[in-house]
Amino acid sequence: MKTTILLAIFSIAITTALFSQRATGGRSRSESDYDPMAKPNLVKLNLTSLVLRNIALQYERVLGNKISVACGLRYMPKGSVPFKMPLDDIFNTGGELPDFPAWKVSSISITPEFRFYPKHAGNGFYFAPYGRFRSMSLDIPIDYTDDNNKAQKINAVGTFNSYIGGIMIGSQFISGPIVTLDWFIVGFHYGVSNGKLDIKTSETLSVNDQYELGTILYDFKQNTYSFRNIDYTINANGGSISDKFKALGFRAFGLNLGIKF
Repeated sequence: MKTTILLAIFSIAITTALFSQRATGGRSRSESDYDPMAKPNLVKLNLTSLVLRNIALQYERVLGNKISVACGLRYMPKGSVPFKMPLDDIFNTGGELPDFPAWKVSSISITPEFRFYPKHAGNGFYFAPYGRFRSMSLDIPIDYTDDNNKAQKINAVGTFNSYIGGIMIGSQFISGPIVTLDWFIVGFHYGVSNGKLDIKTSETLSVNDQYELGTILYDFKQNTYSFRNIDYTINANGGSISDKFKALGFRAFGLNLGIKF
């Protein structure tokens, strides 16, 4: 519902801009007439992130002829884990696969950035050093069969936080008086992540149950490259998993539809 409302708002903005262009002959300002400070505020919606069930907004403020600052907010409401098929491939070791559709994930991230435009701020090619804080929450149900051949269920709940810094190149196009299209071409970042999962069960785990749960976690550790350094403990009431790792990533191919004012 939120996504539909946001798309409707931006569709109205585009329609208004198109009619405004027709009323003035459909011409935008020439390069020599462009004034970055005339409409220094830009609010944008990332269209490509909607495919991943993310709602991402960015506010950009022009500060001078060639520089601006921006801050993005991305939110993914709680739902199924994206990219179920690649995860299935990771865990396809000939045994029983985890029930990925039952796994739930949500996240929120804040991305401040500084932009340098070689020609005009807010228009054209740009370089953007940026930082990012991301917090991701996981809810992972695990089904198992106890020693009495009775189906049981435990749940792992936790949070992972990431602190990232990087640089990106992109290009922003202005269409008419107020409509913009901002293209995140490619960016690379490096950062640190840490987190913990708490595993709880209402049933006391037997020694064999603890062993089976430990086997599941061991397989997870062995079959996911980024989590091979995890630490975990198992006891009669559940256990915990914790990890801290560094990772290199990229940011690319984002299309942001915006308005200037």
